Amino acid sequence: MSLQSFFANLYLRRQFKGRYQPTLNVAHARASVQAMARRYPPPPKEIRHTRVPADAARGLCPAEWLAVAQPQRTVLYLHGGGYFFCNLDTHRPVCSYLARVAQAQVLSVDYRLAPEHPFPAAVDDALAWYRKLLDDGIRPENLVIAGDSAGAGLALATLLAARDAGLPMPACALLFSPWVDLACAGETMQTLAKADVMFQPHLLPQAAALYLDGRAADEPLASPLYGDLHGLPPMLIHASNHEVLLADSLRLHGRAQAAGVSSELIRRDRLPHVWPTMVMLPEARASLKQSAAFIERHTR
Repeated sequence: MSLQSFFANLYLRRQFKGRYQPTLNVAHARASVQAMARRYPPPPKEIRHTRVPADAARGLCPAEWLAVAQPQRTVLYLHGGGYFFCNLDTHRPVCSYLARVAQAQVLSVDYRLAPEHPFPAAVDDALAWYRKLLDDGIRPENLVIAGDSAGAGLALATLLAARDAGLPMPACALLFSPWVDLACAGETMQTLAKADVMFQPHLLPQAAALYLDGRAADEPLASPLYGDLHGLPPMLIHASNHEVLLADSLRLHGRAQAAGVSSELIRRDRLPHVWPTMVMLPEARASLKQSAAFIERHTR
């Protein structure tokens, strides 16, 4: 573990677990991450940053492109944040870095959030953009879907929805610490509760309830772990051995392989949840380069 990650773990533990929080505070969570995002530097000069406004007539939410000058492939990226916080600003650094190392154009999607817009609003938004990319002539064999945490779960749900709608599958999927079980039934929710530097486990079912709004937690488009995974593209999963959502990655990896889906699982010790999104960490940059190599192998 690098020195940067050591101090990041200390900071995250103090920030997220330093004081017991009995219930989720949506407004506070949103304000906190937005204040942090305001300190991020702009995208590097070699990355073209283009905002895309919402298009209500076509059912498209806002989005933005982060692209190298001559992109070789396209990545549809869905940010994490428990389905209730984070946005384009919070994930601009990771999308910019991924665009550079994968020589890609990355479309980061600002899908609607709970509790104002519960399930299946996020799936509808992500699927609408997936259709739009295909309609615009992006070849599926040169298209990647990616996300972190809830966004990784949303990426997997989008694949299920796209497959069931008869749409072609993308070349591959990239999933950072995926949250794919909104029933929160994985055993590491308890066994790694102390080791995890970010999550107070009792808050995850509360976040799930905000998004589900009374719907069943095992609906496949909400919790894709419970869906039929047959026919999905190759996937690369990153997970920390010290995060409460580790069991989501382990079970997803196993069920994908059982369904005949090519799945690679990279596990790292003593790194925080979704560490690849934290581009200030050397481990994050190494993981994003690994991810870029995976993308390059599977696109053409």
